[in-house]
Amino acid sequence: MKINQLLARGLAALAFSSVTIAPVIAADTADTKTSTESVAAYIDDATITTKVKAALASDKQVSALDVKVTTENGVVLLSGNVDTPDAGVRAIEIAAGVEGVKDVKSALTVKAG
Repeated sequence: MKINQLLARGLAALAFSSVTIAPVIAADTADTKTSTESVAAYIDDATITTKVKAALASDKQVSALDVKVTTENGVVLLSGNVDTPDAGVRAIEIAAGVEGVKDVKSALTVKAG
């Protein structure tokens, strides 16, 4: 009889610990998924930034050295200076044409002079 009681207590303890641990395991898995998604988004954004910079560098109307490109969640932000308003419009068109770009925001300014 003592063996049955010990076995019953052991099973009860095991069942209780499983219930207690299950949410922790589920939360840990969710954190891992979120972290993985964050890393993937960061890599995608870095790839988009690189592609936009390369496209700007190959264009003769836009000075890629004067335009800063940042990307967050597929949204590209262009900042810095351009020689003419047309060069600013061209930079926006180039960025918008890059695969993976969801939107383009511009904080470009036209150089004085």
